[in-house]
Amino acid sequence: MFGPCGKILSCPMPTSTSLNSSGFSYKQLLLHFTDRSKPEEESGEKDMARKREGFCIFNLHASTCTVVLVISLLLPSLVASQCKRKPIVFNFGDSNSDTGGYSVALGANFGLPDGRTFFHEGTGRLSDGRLIIDFLCEGLNTSYLSPYLESLGPNFSNGANFAIGGSATLPRSKPFSLDVQVLQFLRFRSRSPLLLSRGYTNLVGEDGFKDALYTIDIGQNDLAGEFGYLPYSQVVQNIPSFIEEIRLAIWGIYKSGGKNFWVHNTGPLGCLPQKLATTAHDASDADEHGCLRFLNDAAQVFNRQLQSLCEELRSQMKDAIVYVDVFTIKYDLITNHAVYGFEDPLMVCCGNGGPPYNYNVNITCLKSGYTVCDQASRFVSWDGVHYTEAANSFVVSRILSTNYSTPPVSFNFFCNI
Repeated sequence: MFGPCGKILSCPMPTSTSLNSSGFSYKQLLLHFTDRSKPEEESGEKDMARKREGFCIFNLHASTCTVVLVISLLLPSLVASQCKRKPIVFNFGDSNSDTGGYSVALGANFGLPDGRTFFHEGTGRLSDGRLIIDFLCEGLNTSYLSPYLESLGPNFSNGANFAIGGSATLPRSKPFSLDVQVLQFLRFRSRSPLLLSRGYTNLVGEDGFKDALYTIDIGQNDLAGEFGYLPYSQVVQNIPSFIEEIRLAIWGIYKSGGKNFWVHNTGPLGCLPQKLATTAHDASDADEHGCLRFLNDAAQVFNRQLQSLCEELRSQMKDAIVYVDVFTIKYDLITNHAVYGFEDPLMVCCGNGGPPYNYNVNITCLKSGYTVCDQASRFVSWDGVHYTEAANSFVVSRILSTNYSTPPVSFNFFCNI
């Protein structure tokens, strides 16, 4: 189940506009019409067999059909055979990229319906299926990243995931803030080659750390947490301190030999159903798509400073630091959801309360009284904070286009240098 995947992807029905905007060229486009009358959790043995064989079904719907895209060999960002060496990835962040770290760290059991769409069991991911980092690993044809704290059967030969749900850049030295994640990495960095020399397996050697890709996706919790008790002006004043922590993290990894960095900015905070349902506001506070302007404005202030940091470090380090504009991708998904085959993007699939957001702070997903939609693939939001697998796969399709990256390089650049 956690093995590498092949090159068959399922995406929303592409139009000429969406194909051009994604930057993809397709060698083949196969339309596979399937019966969508049953909920996703009722998938049969054939779907499981495909997953065991390594095929990836992105499971996005367009009307009642699934489009299966056989990716052209002209797309090296999705073809692992284009890598000149084994891809190794180390990830740092929060629940947006946590593949089970919080669960194993605290002994928390995230059962179904989390994980129902792809894994058919809870895996510690706060989604119905795969996360952005999972799809990116599939694009490299490498296994999903094991959480660093996983003690039962981890495989660290292709890297490790230090991301933990709830993490932020500040305060420092608090489990599992960004600086703590970097400290964990540095310990892993020092021990892994030594243990390999003693006969241990499923670890990373010295060259692997130098050639690896270091992905960072953090900041959402810093902003969300501060808006819980501070006004907009003070939150914005504190953003440079968040950015400084990211600078220190990148420098710490760089000084240990890391040279390839992939940095995601933060998404449209003001479009999260949780924020919309729990933040007092009137119509004048929302934009034309129903998102809270001041929260999105703060996210964009953070993003501009993060982009400036990446530009500065790129010139200082003389190595690869790629900045990815995830905000624009996600906001496009929300504002043009119907074009991409989604329904109301501000409604939660797994929650309670009904329209307009189906979010109840006292009855969230997995708590007694929650309800869950039949087809998560028609929803953007899984639980009010985290995206569905379908939404995550859309985001990845745009990331891999290179149209949202600065500089515009393929995701597999680091394993071809």
